[in-house]
Amino acid sequence: MPADSTPCPECGAAISGGREGCQAQMDALNARARSDVRYASTARLAFDTYCMQHPATYCVSAKSYAAHLMGLCCGVDFAGNPVIYTALQRWLNGSKALTKPPVPPERGSMTVRDVAAATTPQTYAQAVQHWAATVWADYQSQHALAHDWIAAALAADR
Repeated sequence: MPADSTPCPECGAAISGGREGCQAQMDALNARARSDVRYASTARLAFDTYCMQHPATYCVSAKSYAAHLMGLCCGVDFAGNPVIYTALQRWLNGSKALTKPPVPPERGSMTVRDVAAATTPQTYAQAVQHWAATVWADYQSQHALAHDWIAAALAADR
């Protein structure tokens, strides 16, 4: 770990500024996706991945947890199918009685710091896909739940 780095308490990334530095790196990735269309195709997956690595910040309610868990699932298991993303948004709109599952202690070996090191659109997309896969793997115990919620969202959208 570099001498000026403090681990992010949520994902463990060794980044100058700790949690705030970690968020600044994610904000920079979001800005890159907004300013260069070549990076935009993985923006949703990157955001859901980041959120599931930072559940104390982004997944406080059961509804936000479900949104990001299903978004991560959609991005990894369903190749970011836009029909599914739309169904998820509709399904979560309004009141929804959901129970938030426990957060796994491990949430991926890669972090936003690893993704930020990518220097081309191709290596960035590959890094985001790999990052999402490592986080999704650590949510293994919740794969069936995410798939059930997605099935419910799709059924309700018909």
